[in-house]
Amino acid sequence: MKKRILSLLLALVMMLSLLPMTALAAGPSATAQGVTVTIDKANYKQGEKIYYGWSGVDGRYEEVSGVLWGTLVMCAAGSEHGDYIDNTYTDYESAEINYDSPLYFTAPTTDGNYEIRFYWSAYCYGEYYVLSVPFTVGNVKTGNISVAQTEHTANSDIMVNYSGITEEMENASAFVGIFKSNAKHNVHEAADDDYVHVKAGAGQIAVHAPNINGQFELRLYNTLYNLTEDNLVMSVPVTLTGATASEWAVAELEKAEELGLIPDSLIGQDLTKPITRAEFAAVSVKTYEAIAGVKAKDPTVENPFKDTTDKEVLKAYEIGITTGTGDGTTFSPNDLLNREQAATMLTRVYKKTSMNGWTMAKDGEFVLEYTKPAPFSDDANISGWAKDSVYFMAANKIIQGSEGKFMPKATTDAEIAIGYAQATREQALLIAVRMVENLK
Repeated sequence: MKKRILSLLLALVMMLSLLPMTALAAGPSATAQGVTVTIDKANYKQGEKIYYGWSGVDGRYEEVSGVLWGTLVMCAAGSEHGDYIDNTYTDYESAEINYDSPLYFTAPTTDGNYEIRFYWSAYCYGEYYVLSVPFTVGNVKTGNISVAQTEHTANSDIMVNYSGITEEMENASAFVGIFKSNAKHNVHEAADDDYVHVKAGAGQIAVHAPNINGQFELRLYNTLYNLTEDNLVMSVPVTLTGATASEWAVAELEKAEELGLIPDSLIGQDLTKPITRAEFAAVSVKTYEAIAGVKAKDPTVENPFKDTTDKEVLKAYEIGITTGTGDGTTFSPNDLLNREQAATMLTRVYKKTSMNGWTMAKDGEFVLEYTKPAPFSDDANISGWAKDSVYFMAANKIIQGSEGKFMPKATTDAEIAIGYAQATREQALLIAVRMVENLK
């Protein structure tokens, strides 16, 4: 190789100094010692032409063993000086130098990271090195991601720094997503579907963390279209804590959010906690809006309740979802909701949206049409006013029982002590989702 380089003539140096830079598409470039070298893009197919040009070569040279020389060579990224790839230097014959055709190298036949270097000598020693322009061949895992810390709060945004993204990666929809540790290379395995595309170069993005505690990893893939080990660039482990939802509920909660079923009173709250009557009234109003396709109006009726002025409770009252507790002058907003109350309130939502002319006052004139399932083993514990609603919900697979029981409400001190039959906030939202999906 060196013998062949040494055979180059002074004419090449003169050509370098006289030839203007060929017009190239925007691509990587480098400048040093007044010399600029540019290539047409950052990534090439195997064997593809790599068009290049230069400026600032002003006739300077080094005399080495009697040879006047200045050269460009192509080599593997990070390789030692003098360790370049065969037949890739700027031989003026093989490069077809002329004023009409741009100059080019031929990309290597192996995928990887490479660079074109400029030296002021036929000998590619460090003392003659001027600059290098990096490029890649084929499907190369370039790029980097990092986070400031490894522990993050569940259901929050994680700020991710990225760098080294090529234009080819951007065009292929390279992205960062969060996956459970050891999850398969499949977009459906992502712990949260809020994957974020990255742009060429460097920057910062926000990746949403799921509402789950545990061990996860942020992954950078160089394309969205074929998630494989080959397309995984790198991953960064993270730990999520402080989740406000159970893992089983995450998918349903995402649906609830998409359907607009989460009221303001529950946003950012611990959804594993039992739901109050006031909170469920707000969920019921959202369910009504989703099924009816209309926004509930601000209440205009006189407030019949002496223990609350909650606007969502009053909306529910005006729609006909609730009549309150006791003699109807109280709502008991902070009391925890039980399962038969949930079934009854949502059945009223169904009646209001599907039975023309239905009101609470005329409820007895309207009949729910459904095939009643087999009685629950604890049927005797279901309040008479709730039975039709309970079996209607069960028939439509909205509120299910367990092991033959419906568990409508707590009936003993022991059951009350353990929160028996209480609906949690996430369970209430799951019920609302099924209500919309099954009965809209």
